[in-house]
Formats: sequence, structure tokens, C-alpha cells
Amino acid sequence: MARLEGLWRAWEHLRQDPATGSSTWWAEHADHHMAILLSPDGPFARSKDTCEPGEPLPYTDPPAGWFPDMRG
Repeated sequence: MARLEGLWRAWEHLRQDPATGSSTWWAEHADHHMAILLSPDGPFARSKDTCEPGEPLPYTDPPAGWFPDMRG
């Protein structure tokens, strides 16, 4: 969860940069973390796809307290 939250927080910050924010996010955040998350030994290695194309992805609310509001 820490990697996913870090990716999200970096995106929320860098998307505000109209010059190189998107590129920076891909190069310095997404490429690094997604390679780890989706690797054969990563946390999603044993996940199974149970959706057919076009079906909405399943969703379960995260446990209370996992995403505290960090805005000042």
C-alpha cells in the first residue's frame, strides 16, 4: 500500500507542473514502482483477473484510516 500511496501522492503533486511534471512522474516514480509491483515476485504476482473486458473492476472500500487526509 505504501508504494501505491506514494505513486498517488507524487502524481497529485507533479500533475500541477505544466512543464515536466508528467514526464518526471513517469521517469522517477511510475517506471520504478510499477516494475516492482508488477514483477513476477512482486505483490501482484499471484493476483487473478476475474473480470471480462468491459466489465467494471471490483471494488472494496479500504479499511478505515488507510488514507488519512494529509491536506493542510
